[in-house]
Amino acid sequence: MPDLFGRLRDAFHAWRRGEVRIAPAGVRGRVYAKTGGGSGVLATVTLKPDMAVRVFRVAENAWYRQNEKTGMLEKE
Repeated sequence: MPDLFGRLRDAFHAWRRGEVRIAPAGVRGRVYAKTGGGSGVLATVTLKPDMAVRVFRVAENAWYRQNEKTGMLEKE
């Protein structure tokens, strides 16, 4: 029973990652593969910042809002 605890620990960690062992015990190198047949590349999401801009101009005593299409400030 050489290193039974280590093999169980490795199998548990592979199970948590969603992988299965594809090589016999004692083999070095790539011994695990993803289950489910996915591409192996995780999809990422790119967030787009969206913030409404309002400016108060004291000299004019008025609020201005940024137009989303033109980017210019327009008086409310």
